[in-house]
Amino acid sequence: MERRKLIRNAAGLGLMAGLLGGKMNMVYGNDPGIPKSTKTDGSQVGDWHVELTKRIAALEEHGGGTLELGDGVYEISKPLRLPISVSLVMTPNAVIRAKAGFEGDAVIIKGGGSKSKFSETSGWIRGGVIDGGLQPLTGLRVENVMRHEIADLVVVNATYKGIHLLGGGYEKNITRVRCDVDLKAHTTPGSIGIHYEDGDSKVLLAHIIGYETGLRSDGASNWFTMIHVWNYDVAQGPMLYNFYCNGDNNTFNQCYADSPTIAGFYINKPNQSMVQCRVFYSRWAKDNSGAGYFITPQGKYGNYIGNVLFADKAHRLAKAFDGDLEGSCILGTTNYGVMGGLENRIPSGEAGSPPLNLAGTGFRLTQQTKAPLPEQGELGEVRWVDDGKVSALWVKTTSGWKKSKLL
Repeated sequence: MERRKLIRNAAGLGLMAGLLGGKMNMVYGNDPGIPKSTKTDGSQVGDWHVELTKRIAALEEHGGGTLELGDGVYEISKPLRLPISVSLVMTPNAVIRAKAGFEGDAVIIKGGGSKSKFSETSGWIRGGVIDGGLQPLTGLRVENVMRHEIADLVVVNATYKGIHLLGGGYEKNITRVRCDVDLKAHTTPGSIGIHYEDGDSKVLLAHIIGYETGLRSDGASNWFTMIHVWNYDVAQGPMLYNFYCNGDNNTFNQCYADSPTIAGFYINKPNQSMVQCRVFYSRWAKDNSGAGYFITPQGKYGNYIGNVLFADKAHRLAKAFDGDLEGSCILGTTNYGVMGGLENRIPSGEAGSPPLNLAGTGFRLTQQTKAPLPEQGELGEVRWVDDGKVSALWVKTTSGWKKSKLL
């Protein structure tokens, strides 16, 4: 048998085994190898809610499986529920779209039902597009599940929330996701691009566009990495907060708060870590207003290491850091186009305590309330000066005492 024919026959046998042997997967698409009875491009049914729900129920009845959708538009009139045991995998051009007059508040809901008899995970939602049809909907809502993966997904025109992860469960992880709204559509009041209410989860490589708040975390011990958040103002309206940090012990690494109006990062819970993040001040916002990082009295004991803040020459951010800075470790920040509020210090953590005391080394900085006099100290000596208004480190150089500053 010639090689090409052998490969073709082997592929056909593999497909039939997937469809008939395990009876786990419901496949739709344009692959000519798929039997005609299951082949569809998404346009053959006026409302796919009933048909897809029927297929999902069949998979759940067999203990779990994967619903696969090929290229095409699948319009639904009501929320499509994926139980814990059923995964959804779509090709890049498969679109699940909310019909006009959608009867519900979320396009897809993940959760409910029994665990899969095959694994202890809650499966995947991978690939394709969830389209809210420019309605005040949530694109994807994830309930109390554990070990659930969301990847390679685009959520468009779900104007209330792109992805909402409810409290309960853990390891609801997101990778390579985009949540955006048409650039000409104004933001919905109270809207959020990605909203986490649970903890012990991760987001990696996400873009969020067209909401009042980009990413909000109300859960603890989450990791957020390489997330770019912005709005196309004036048409979309201002983004008030790029990152609303309302869960404790979260880490934000290499995240980009692009064009905030009130704050790039709004810190409202303790023990946040901001490492190598960026804030770019909105050219649409009022000049010399807003803050890169705003720390509320509840947002103490955070770490801000190696962050960058920048703006246009003629349009400046009022402060890099603002609010209650007590107990926050702010080091290595650089800026361009920021008026004030910069900090470069090793803080106390608690009022009245020395800012740095390394056990066993003999190295300790003690607070002074006035700058050192020229004749005081030795070459290379470091002193901490905090008069209650400004806190800074001073270093004695060959040309005298120099106050630390950021360039």
